[in-house]
Amino acid sequence: MGWSWFDIHWCWIGLAISAALLTLLFGTNIFRGNIGISRWRDPLWLAWLAPASYMLHQFEEYGIDAQGVRFAFPDVLCGSVGMPPYPACSLPEAVFVAINIPVIWVAGLACALLARRHPFVGLGLYAIHFTNALSHIGVAVASGYNPGAVTATLIQLPLSLWVGYACFGPGRIIRWGAAIIVAAGAAFTVILLVSVNMFAKGMIGASMLVIVQILNASLVVLVPWVSARWVMQPVR
Repeated sequence: MGWSWFDIHWCWIGLAISAALLTLLFGTNIFRGNIGISRWRDPLWLAWLAPASYMLHQFEEYGIDAQGVRFAFPDVLCGSVGMPPYPACSLPEAVFVAINIPVIWVAGLACALLARRHPFVGLGLYAIHFTNALSHIGVAVASGYNPGAVTATLIQLPLSLWVGYACFGPGRIIRWGAAIIVAAGAAFTVILLVSVNMFAKGMIGASMLVIVQILNASLVVLVPWVSARWVMQPVR
């Protein structure tokens, strides 16, 4: 099929969206839920920070990585399932958009929009921050740098750990709510990796692989939404 313009350049659009969101987050109070506390302890502000910061990670994977390589991650994913790099890799080009845009641009922004009334749902995207960071860092420790490892180490892991500290505990969200968030991220990652491996082994087709990624994105909204009634305490 070949790469479309959007397949290659969507991460640059995401970088522009991230820059706009970060400017508003740090330069205004538009995304503050409570200006009486630090923005770093404000669940609403942190909910909006989640997609804005993740888009920086996407740029390292699909824009220019820390070694100056452009559009590096697709060949890495192909190699992880025993396939050669493109153009010989048979993973459908559309799968990379299907993995990234529904979960970050759509589900992540949906979480942020819901955060004012549903703080636990608002933090749902940190499920992906945490589990994805562990994946990148684990691979980096085992075999060296991989596209996304720098932002995983400097942004995703510290930010997700901070959210766990700042938003969960007495007077906030019940602590085991953080485990629900992590479980949602783990489920997302397992479904992604299992489906890619199933495609590599000829067990599912390209269309099914893409559909699975699109549906998979709903976990970061649905899991916190279903669980919210059991974990919410008054948020300070």
